[in-house]
Amino acid sequence: MSLVAGAARVSLDPPLDIPMMGYGARVGTARGMHDPLYARALYVGDEAGGAREALLVELDVCLIAPSQAAWVKAEIAARTGVSVGRVLVGCIHTHSGPETGLGALLGGGGAPHWVEPLLEAAVEAAARAHADAVPARVGTTRGEVRIGRNRRRAEGPLDPGVVVVRIDSRGGSPLAVLYLHGCHPTVLGHDNLIYSADWPGAASRAVEEAFPGALALFAPASHADIDPRTRGLMDLAVDGQSVGVGFDEMEALGRELGAVVVEAASDAKTSPNATVGAASARLTLPVHGAAGGEEALRSHLEALRVEAYEALGLPADVELGTGALFAAVEERTRDLPAELCREVRARVRTYLRDRTAARFAGGLAPAVEVQVLRLGDAALLGLPLEPTTAVGRAWRSRLGSSLACVIGIANGWLRYLPHADDFADPGAHRAYEVLMSTFAADAAERLLERGEALLGMLDRGAT
Repeated sequence: MSLVAGAARVSLDPPLDIPMMGYGARVGTARGMHDPLYARALYVGDEAGGAREALLVELDVCLIAPSQAAWVKAEIAARTGVSVGRVLVGCIHTHSGPETGLGALLGGGGAPHWVEPLLEAAVEAAARAHADAVPARVGTTRGEVRIGRNRRRAEGPLDPGVVVVRIDSRGGSPLAVLYLHGCHPTVLGHDNLIYSADWPGAASRAVEEAFPGALALFAPASHADIDPRTRGLMDLAVDGQSVGVGFDEMEALGRELGAVVVEAASDAKTSPNATVGAASARLTLPVHGAAGGEEALRSHLEALRVEAYEALGLPADVELGTGALFAAVEERTRDLPAELCREVRARVRTYLRDRTAARFAGGLAPAVEVQVLRLGDAALLGLPLEPTTAVGRAWRSRLGSSLACVIGIANGWLRYLPHADDFADPGAHRAYEVLMSTFAADAAERLLERGEALLGMLDRGAT
């Protein structure tokens, strides 16, 4: 198979004086722009026009809803002829980008007026990448960097891997460099009111400086329990932990990763005959407490509610909304000893997690999209969740390859995806990743199993 590839980016240009997305503690609206935000797209396909092709788009925003991703994918398919199942739409997860209306959509409303142009930019970038495709070569490699730290435990698991895919023109000049790494883009904190792609933006600039004319694209790998090393450990008993550091530190961290990507990409051997392709399927997963059906979920939620209210000292016959319950938590745990504070807050957060799971997921047992991309030796698994380090480790183990990587927040967002190992941890009931999850402890392995089967079918040409 001879390859063609194209890459393109389109500026997002979000307006000022609108809400930003990523931190509940943030107060105020966007006041400026430190670095430009883009929709970046990469298309790789068969020169002969065969079915083996993949189209990846990454937006420099925090999150989008599955319904928004589905709209973008459908529009891209209509513009390019690439089937929806071969289009992946993701977000780099910067916490310093514009609000995209996820909360409004979950509440049954519509997204703000400024969101549609952001999604249209993703469609345009994809269309340009597809239209500009030229004979190409693909190479894959791997580097290591330690810009992050486990945010649950000081010596907790950390994956330093950086998967790099280099795309060259047939003559050998770089067209694009795709890189994946697992770390939250949260160097900048809730105190920041300036738009930025955070460290991925700085890393991409470093890569593009090293390879003039090439487009750098970042996609988040398994990052749910990893923060930049500039941040401290997350603790339920401590408020205001999302304060960040400045732009100089952010730029330095991003360029540290960028240098690793440049070194790895410089050594990559590209081929015009690398295997490429993409495929998608859906897997039905029950949300927390819903495996036994609606009645079982009601009983489950009532038991959690009683525990949470007892922990807060609230009367059992009062039903508080989410906002009022959070306010009660803050008021009634403020002066508690740290260990007791953690336990009380964990009980309330568990109840709220399960009470809201169906709303985030779109039902008691939604059909979750599982997508695989094959780019040379890189085996990429796209999931609409934020996977933990253990999920990424399990995917590599299944395939026996250091170039196997999970892409998080692919085709929308359904909250966090811990692995069964994370749920089994003695402190799991107080871990933010578990408390922000949507599905039961076996969900990760079920998704990985479906992804492995789908990749096998793709590699055999059966999709």
